[in-house]
Amino acid sequence: MLEEGFLQILDKVYKERGLDFRQYKESSLRRRIERRLGGRNVASCQEYLKVLDTDPEEYKRLADCLTIKVTDFFRNPEVWQILREGVLPEVIREKIKKRKENEGFKPVLRIWSAGCATGQEVYSMAILLDQLLRERKDDLEVIIWGTDIDKESLLKAQQAEYKSDMIKGVPQKVLSNYFDFNDNFKLKSHVTGTVYFKSHDLVMNEPLRHMDMILCRNVVIYFERPLQEKVFMDFYHGLSGGGYLFLGKAETLIGPAKQRFEVIDKRWRIYQKKEVVS
Repeated sequence: MLEEGFLQILDKVYKERGLDFRQYKESSLRRRIERRLGGRNVASCQEYLKVLDTDPEEYKRLADCLTIKVTDFFRNPEVWQILREGVLPEVIREKIKKRKENEGFKPVLRIWSAGCATGQEVYSMAILLDQLLRERKDDLEVIIWGTDIDKESLLKAQQAEYKSDMIKGVPQKVLSNYFDFNDNFKLKSHVTGTVYFKSHDLVMNEPLRHMDMILCRNVVIYFERPLQEKVFMDFYHGLSGGGYLFLGKAETLIGPAKQRFEVIDKRWRIYQKKEVVS
């Protein structure tokens, strides 16, 4: 269990900034808080509490240290190939089927990237779906939500503009078709028009609803088990019937949610919500 001083810091962050890190894994919390103590050259948690009182900007530095912002365009190319060839075409087919069966029905394909950081994963999904729909010559409406607790990261994501070192690995054809270049690489409007960003805390907020797919990679790995179980069930309730959940490679479903999903790809942690739970 975390020592009293560490808990006092986390309680203060929650009280003053509304960010609840108290159910994150102890080892990670201790290591990251100690990093900030060193950064401010203080020897104890009590001294650091005084720093927070005198320097409000330290709250942001601490929150940045406690949150993980590792993301790239088309990170882990193999999994994006799986999404391209199997998962997303199936989601699209189901939407088109419902449209044909129900005259006047306008289906919307909804995807949620939770813990989206600066948005590369969100835009990767938007690009992939645009490619697939162009291949099918279909104009299916797409809405992709990117959420995070870090408001500064969300502002960067909304700008949709990236330096050259942040688009490494993106194929030249994708760069040509989906980015404009003027000092930096900026995504074109037909990509950004399907994407929305909002502040959302997986610990405290209700899940987004009626999603066809939820991506949450390498986020819950930093949570204690009870919070992991809670978040997985939130994802279950946030998905429509037959919706897909995509976790990080180091994560796996636990708790009640484990019985409510079917494994689609064990290696890449892709799951599908079961229609009926016995």
